[in-house]
Amino acid sequence: MNTKFWEITAKQLEGKASPSELEALQQWLAEDPAHQKQYQEQKRLWVLTSPPPPAKIDTQTAWEKVRKTIRPEQQKIKQRPLWPLTARIAASVALLIGLAWLVQLLFFPYYSMEVVASGNEQKMFLLPDSSQVWLNKHSRLIYQPDFEGAERAVILEGEAFFEVKHDPEKPFTVETAEALTTVLGTSFNLRAYPEEETVELRVATGKVAFAAEEEQAQALVPAGYAAILQKPVNTISKFRNLSENAWAWKSGSLTFKGESLAEVALVLERYYGVNLRLQNPQLANCRFTGSFQEPALKEVLQVLATALQLEYTRQNEQTYTLTGQGCNK
Repeated sequence: MNTKFWEITAKQLEGKASPSELEALQQWLAEDPAHQKQYQEQKRLWVLTSPPPPAKIDTQTAWEKVRKTIRPEQQKIKQRPLWPLTARIAASVALLIGLAWLVQLLFFPYYSMEVVASGNEQKMFLLPDSSQVWLNKHSRLIYQPDFEGAERAVILEGEAFFEVKHDPEKPFTVETAEALTTVLGTSFNLRAYPEEETVELRVATGKVAFAAEEEQAQALVPAGYAAILQKPVNTISKFRNLSENAWAWKSGSLTFKGESLAEVALVLERYYGVNLRLQNPQLANCRFTGSFQEPALKEVLQVLATALQLEYTRQNEQTYTLTGQGCNK
């Protein structure tokens, strides 16, 4: 990145850029798609590192402490200039500070940032701007404790439902390993587990800008729609999605309105963390309508078995098999 625009971007992230600098930055970003990629990378580094302000080095005090340890006879005999020694002391102190910052960067990349991890539970909490976040199991959210700067930036690993407080002057961005999501004020579910090959966005209210970080693929996703980023090929597909089952893990409510058994099985797999196998491929086309509130898996399977005239067997703790004749007659 051009040094000039690197400095302007740094000012913009600190909220200290002048109107003319911001205008110049916008013009530079519009010139070439590669500029936008460089900008996003700098912003990512800025959020991840955020090093503490460098310590002030008082070389005079440091020298005085050293001088007091030297016997007067040695001072008279050697008569060496004081400044070179003082400079060496200052350089040593500066080197120690630099090494400490490097260790922090390599081993504590989120130093001075808030890190919320859900572990084996779901967790709800408030961000500094009063936006609400629900974290699904095995997820993590990283953010600056005061949301200073030109935007409200967070980093997500896993799955979360956001209810973002509206602030047109300060966009809210969610960064994952492969995607960048930008909003002003809305509610949406974002699933971005590192081991999965997709990043999935489903919007409940408002509009959300969804973009792949590696390429120029992007989509503006309104309420009632979803977008999926395929990581291996960096492509985004958008489609209508009226089901609220995407955030059933948060609400505890499962609702099916004529969905195929294949779709029902996928929802149940994610909700309960199990594998459901359809022994007869024709079962996938069976349609099911029903709703549940915080149900046990056994209860749901019993209802499916009765409604669709099928049977289920438990193979092991995590796997169930559904058998039947299918619904096509």
